[in-house]
Amino acid sequence: MKLPINNKDYKAMTPAETTPERLVGTHLVPANLLTGGELVILAIKPSGWFVLIASLPILISAVAVSIIAYIVGIYQRNSPTETVLCLCAAIGFIRIIIACWQWIGRTYVLTNRRMITVRGVVRIRISAVKLTDISKAILTEHIAERITGTGSIYCLTNTKGTPALLWNTISRPVEVHEIIQSAIEHAKRVEPPSDRPT
Repeated sequence: MKLPINNKDYKAMTPAETTPERLVGTHLVPANLLTGGELVILAIKPSGWFVLIASLPILISAVAVSIIAYIVGIYQRNSPTETVLCLCAAIGFIRIIIACWQWIGRTYVLTNRRMITVRGVVRIRISAVKLTDISKAILTEHIAERITGTGSIYCLTNTKGTPALLWNTISRPVEVHEIIQSAIEHAKRVEPPSDRPT
């Protein structure tokens, strides 16, 4: 996307106009998701690392149990070592398959009005928060995400009954976080607090 040379013109542009084209995957947006006048600023899937990171607790547990079973098997020939190892491998494999299915069915969408999380392949579930209801967007990076260059964005709301929204394990987390912050600020300028519905 070619940006204007004049810096003042760039600042005057809306978030939808300044978002890099690689982050606007409109083909990922389900039909009938948008309301009238709603524009897609950002549409992405979690990073491919999501599959491994989401499965990590189960995989680590399976490896730990396998190691213990193997050590026990060295000293006790009658122990069911092979059975335990096969069971741990099966559990780890099943967890990765589930994580792949979760990745396929998960999409994060930012519009000029809302932040949206779409989950599910067969049964679609949608969680959405108005940008004007978001009090803070927090970028978090735990150890696994730092190693893989990914991050998660946690959005707190200032409206009772509106749950917080979480985008897990996304690529280019700093860039995405800046786009979200810009969209929130722009939405609040367009819709002043006194004009928001109570």
